Parts: sequence; structure tokens; C-alpha cells
Amino acid sequence: MTSIGRICAAAGALGLVVVAAVALLLPRPGAAQGVPARAAGGASHLIVVTGEGSVEAAPDEAMLTVGVQTVRKTAQDAQSGTNTVIDEVIGRIAALGIPRDRMRTSGVELSPQRGSGGTGPITGYAATNRVTITVDDLGMAGRIVDAAVGAGANELQGLSFGLRDSSGARTRALRLAVQNAQATASALAAAAGAGPIHLVRIEQAGTVAPPRFAVMAESAPVLPGTITVTANVRVTYAF
Repeated sequence: MTSIGRICAAAGALGLVVVAAVALLLPRPGAAQGVPARAAGGASHLIVVTGEGSVEAAPDEAMLTVGVQTVRKTAQDAQSGTNTVIDEVIGRIAALGIPRDRMRTSGVELSPQRGSGGTGPITGYAATNRVTITVDDLGMAGRIVDAAVGAGANELQGLSFGLRDSSGARTRALRLAVQNAQATASALAAAAGAGPIHLVRIEQAGTVAPPRFAVMAESAPVLPGTITVTANVRVTYAF
């Protein structure tokens, strides 16, 4: 079996793609962060692989949303009741030392309430106001919930942890993704008895640093854990 045949057989086993090309490999239009081939003319054979890298990072930011919903006979009374309580909630949270610029209104709603499965006549109105608080001290999350509930908040829409700046973690994840792709391509070439591989092109397929969500009860301890930052790349090698 020729070296190309062995490459194809090995690629099939690994679920990868092998492409034969002639002359220069030109970059595809619109490709993300591509590195064009610098090989001389003549026949070349390509191995296209994907790589993934992940790193764990300790969160340094917590976000939580608390809200107040009031139901009254009239829309004005419902809105007035909610405004009174949410003002008290904001005041209690501010008294913990949280600056008001770290709080923002994230939702205001006013909706009619109907009987008979939602199709009957209007029986009242529900007014809702939600506030999202962002803090750098993760240990404050539980105290904020306690203060908000004590002031009359009756909604807690979750607690999430994130990174103020994820660029460092993304860089480390990308480095690991490229190393993973290179190891895969080298193993494929070695299994097929091909010569040394040469980098032709790298494309960043995506980097993800999703927030980590936590569910907590009032006065429950907060365990932020870690956040997984993942990067994916698509790399082309020639041999």
C-alpha cells in the first residue's frame, strides 16, 4: 500500500480528513485567523485535524438577580406596591457596601391577571421589578440574598459566577488546542509511515467561557467552584 493509502486508512480510523492538493494551498475567503501555505509548487498532501483545549479558572465575579412581584386590583396599585418594596431592597443591598453602579434594573413588567385559566375577565394586575447585582467579592452573594429577602424580595432568578477578564484563560486554552491538533496529526502521519508534517494553516473554531450557575437557598453557603474555558481549532498540515 502506498503512503497515501496508509494515510487514508489511518484517517478513516481516527475520523479525520486527508486531502490531496497540487501547487500552493490558497486561503479560503473569510476564513478566521488563517495562516497561508508557504510551500513551494509541486504535489503536496494535506492532513486536516481539529484540536480542543480546556483550562479551569477560578471565578472572580458573581451575578445574581432578585425581584419583587406585587399583585393588586389595579395596575397603579400593583406598580406602586412593587416600587415601594424594590426601593427597600436596593437600600438594604446598598447598606452592605455594594455601590449602586453595580446594580441595574434588568426587568420591569406589568401584566393583567385573568381567572378561568387565563381567558376570563381581568381580576387584577401583577407588577414585577428585577434588579441584577454584580460583585467581585463572591462571599457577598449569600448576604445579598438575605438582605433582599428580608426587605421583601420574592424572586431569586439564580446566581452565576464569571470572569472579569477571560483573555488569559482563553490564550492557555488555545495553546492546548493547537498542541492537541499537532499531536493528532503527528500520530496519524506516523501510523501511515509518512514523512514529517509542516504547518499550513490554523483556524480558530471558537472559544467558550460560559458562566457557572449555582442554585442556593436563603443563607446557604456559596461554593463558586471553577469555570471551564474551552477553545477549538482546525489545523492543516502538509507532508
